[in-house]
Amino acid sequence: MKGKFRFSLKRGLLRPSWNKYNIYNIARKQLPALNNRTLYQKKWNAKKETRSYHGPQLREYQLKNAFRPKLEGVISSLDNKLPIPFMNQTYAFLESRLDMSIHRALFASSALQARQLVLHGKVHVNGKPERRAYRQLLPGDLVTVDQKSVMNCVSASSNNTPSIQDGKQTEQVSSKDGENEKKKDNDDDLFEQTSNGKLPSINETISNFVPKPFMSLMAFIPAYLEVCFRTCSFVYVRDPVARPGLTEVPSPFPEDLHALAYTYYIRSRNMRQGAARCQARRLIPQKVRDASFYQGPPELYKKRNVSPKEAFSHRYPVRQGKLTKLV
Repeated sequence: MKGKFRFSLKRGLLRPSWNKYNIYNIARKQLPALNNRTLYQKKWNAKKETRSYHGPQLREYQLKNAFRPKLEGVISSLDNKLPIPFMNQTYAFLESRLDMSIHRALFASSALQARQLVLHGKVHVNGKPERRAYRQLLPGDLVTVDQKSVMNCVSASSNNTPSIQDGKQTEQVSSKDGENEKKKDNDDDLFEQTSNGKLPSINETISNFVPKPFMSLMAFIPAYLEVCFRTCSFVYVRDPVARPGLTEVPSPFPEDLHALAYTYYIRSRNMRQGAARCQARRLIPQKVRDASFYQGPPELYKKRNVSPKEAFSHRYPVRQGKLTKLV
């Protein structure tokens, strides 16, 4: 069954991908007209536009559970009086995910492809294999991706076979006189490299690298990542923050649209918390989940059938003792 086409030219939603249709949507993208609409319609449209670019691999309930209302920002100097774009930090909590950080480090052409690399066991975090794409990276974590998988994801050429095998094939076509000597030299070199514990570098194993078309538009590295392309690894330095006049969360949308999306998610979060509080109040007793809590006898929670005469006597109690006579 063919997968769903995510780059609709009719809807024009933007995705974190290097696909040519997505680049075309970015080139002709216009902000949605929010005039003559209710406040909820504005919030919904802003959420729809920003949600398609930030975390499209997540479902809505997953994003709502991971949403963080606190927006972080720093002040660089007292002389810089530019406003801090806090609202652009609405989706900053997604940047610490493993799959999204791999895409930001230019090791995958899209966030979904980075998630696929993690699920296939091509990613190591701090020297250990990791198959959880939703893992939140901590400052100082070292992420390493398989070099051959990175070349298959990023390079446009299909001929990414090792050059050592290419050398063996060319030797078979060469003359018979120099064939034995070249094979002996190559075998001796490989034996020395493997005996010393040294493997061929990426420059020796990869034949050629051809960047994908339209890659230059997305070829940028955020400030919170330190990337080494020789080893196909990067270090997650810190969480992204907002500074005066700029934000470290890459986004093609302005701050006003992010502000409407933030109010949408903060409202839904408050409504969910309010519903949870109301449900907790209905529990009798409130600590019913605590095994050490004494709930009391069951008669305390059962409704008794009381006759009207008995109910009247409970409402208006009559003194049972006799009154003393006054002398």
